[in-house]
Amino acid sequence: MILEELEDDRRWDESFARSPNLLAQMASAAMEEYHAGQTQELDPETV
Repeated sequence: MILEELEDDRRWDESFARSPNLLAQMASAAMEEYHAGQTQELDPETV
C-alpha cells in the first residue's frame, strides 16, 4: 500500500511539472473569483 501511495505521489509530481502554466492560470482565476466575492467558505460538513 505504501508503494502505491509513493507511485501516486510520483505521478502527481510529474503531472504538475508538465503543466506549470496551467496551474498558474487556475490559481490566478481562483484568486480573481475570491477577490470578486464569487467564492464561499468550505463547510466540511457538507462535502
